[in-house]
Parts: sequence; C-alpha cells; structure tokens
Amino acid sequence: MAAFTERERKALLEAARKIRAYKLMQARGYDRVAKKARDERTRQLLTDISASEIRDCEYWSDRIRELAGGGEKAAVPSLLNRRVGLMMGILSTRGFFEWALIAEDESIEDLAIEAGNLGDEAASESWTRIASDERLHIERVKKEVLGMEGWEMGGGGGVRDVIFGANDGLVSILALVAGVYGAITDAYLIFIAGVVGAVAGAISMGTGAYLSSKSELEVTEKESERKGTKRRSSPEDEREELVKFYRSRGFKEQEARAVAGRVASEIELRAEYTMGEELGLTSEQSWPPAKAAVLTGMSFAIVSTIPIMPFAFMGVTPAVITAAVASIACLFLVGASKAIFTRRSWVRSGLEMMAIGILASAATYAIGLAIPT
Repeated sequence: MAAFTERERKALLEAARKIRAYKLMQARGYDRVAKKARDERTRQLLTDISASEIRDCEYWSDRIRELAGGGEKAAVPSLLNRRVGLMMGILSTRGFFEWALIAEDESIEDLAIEAGNLGDEAASESWTRIASDERLHIERVKKEVLGMEGWEMGGGGGVRDVIFGANDGLVSILALVAGVYGAITDAYLIFIAGVVGAVAGAISMGTGAYLSSKSELEVTEKESERKGTKRRSSPEDEREELVKFYRSRGFKEQEARAVAGRVASEIELRAEYTMGEELGLTSEQSWPPAKAAVLTGMSFAIVSTIPIMPFAFMGVTPAVITAAVASIACLFLVGASKAIFTRRSWVRSGLEMMAIGILASAATYAIGLAIPT
C-alpha cells in the first residue's frame, strides 16, 4: 500500500466508509423491493441489482481494510433493514433510491478531491481511477434504473413535509402559547387559544403543502415535455453535454472527455424506456400532492399538542414550564432526526432547531407582555 500521511489516510477512509454504507443501504433497498415484486422477471432483475451492490460493498470493504490496517465492524442487519424500511416509508421507494444515490455521489466526489490531493503520484492516479469508475456506476444506475439525469435528481419530499410540519407545529404553537401567556395568565384561555391555533395551523399547512406539491408536479410535467425535445439531440451533442457536466464537477478537459467517452459508450441514452420503468421506479406521480398534504397537516397537528396539553391538566405556571421544556426537547429531537436524511451533524441540527423555537417564543412572549390587559 502507498505511504499516505495520516490526514490523507483518514480522509480516504472516511469517504470509503460512506460509499460502502450507501451502497449497502441500496442493496437492502433493492432486496426489499424484490420481495414485493409480483412477477419473477422483475424479482430477478432487482435481486441481480442488489447482488451487484453487495459485490461493490465487498470491494470497498477490502479498500477500507487496507486503509484502516484491520477489520471493520459490520452494520447490524436488523437495524439496517429497519432504517431502510423507515426511510422508504417516508421518502417513497423512488425517493429513497434518489437520496442514497445523491449521498453516494457526494461521497465519490469527496473521494475524487482527496485522491487528487494525494502526495504520492501513483496513489493519486490509482484512487482517481477508482473514483472515475464509481462515477460510471452512478451514472449507469441513474440512467438505466431511475431514468434520470444526474443533475435533475431531487428526492426527500416526505422528509420535507414531515420535518416542515413538525417544526412549524412546535415553533408556531409554542410561540402562540408564550405570547398569550405574556398577556394573560389563565390556563384555560391559553389552552383554548392553543387548540384553535393548532387546528387552523394544521389546515393551513395541509392545504399549503397540497398546492405547492401540485404546482411542483405541473412544473415537472412541463419540464418532461421540454426534455422530450432535448433528448432527440445527436450523440455528439450528448457527449459534449457530458463533458460540460464533468468539467463543472472539477475534472480537467482531457479527463472529462475520457470519462464522458466511457459513459457515452456504456449508457444508452434512451428516451422511451428504461429499466426503472419496468421496475416501477420512474413514475412522475411517486409523491402525490394529497400525500404531502396529509403528512404535513398530520405532523403539524400531532406535535402541536405538546405545548398545549399541559394547560389542560396543570396550573398556569407549571404548565408553562412543562410546555417549554417538552417543546424544546422535541425540537431538538426533530432537528436531530432530520440529520439522518440530510447527513449533517445531528447535534448541530438539533441545536439549530432548538434555537429557532426559543427565539420565536421569546419574541412572542415579549409582545404579549407589551399588550395592556
């Protein structure tokens, strides 16, 4: 193995671990979908894709052992399956695979950057080649399985709706309760105000989510019509588009053309049919507006009970303390859970959401105090 500095070794090791983790999640995801497939052909296709991802995981396990100088603790299968199942339920099947591919793509990009900065020239070329091969794999899955251009991928609709609804439910209702408490110290009146605010907020959030998702789908449909014209471009134009894409991702001109040539030769740029259509992973209606409305409205309604319910059973002072502590703790949990999908630090994400809730509540409480009773 090449002689790396400690910083180089750690950077490569971190990127390799992330790549393997996302590949393993995709393998589990394809396996879950395969078990639900109705016909044998589709089941076999999905099983083959899952097996391919597992082989890639084994390859990266070897690279990780080389970098770490020893074995690596494997993920607990039952916990991994639960996590994949939860994310598929929130993101939808298609959204989950988009999320995992985007995450893997970002990790490969990190690997390519670190490879280019290695002091050992031979090691730099070797790891750059590995990163390029992984890019080819990502492009092939995006095209052949999901039928999407890499720069058009989004995903995360369910997370957006749940997090948005839960965050707004906690922050707005806690702020409402704090503002009313600043003006009047009657637990019953605060409870009534909180219930009315929660019902109105849930309806507003649900209808808003429905309209925004419906508008997004309409825009997507129009964009799909536009892409129908674009896809009729010549192979030379498509190759140039790939060169521009890889240039924008940091490749030099010669390397971008080399990678684009390999991608163009391995991937059929088909406009009418992809493997994903056969597997049911390319539907434009994978995240309907009604589902967005229900998720947003229900998450708002459920979490809004946290700052309200203490006023139904306690005196005003203990109710305020209980509502504030419980709401702030839940804000931290919501923020921390968001990090599962955003891949940010869970501590930072949780503290950020806590800070927003505290600032909003302090502002409305000050306004309530300023209102003459």
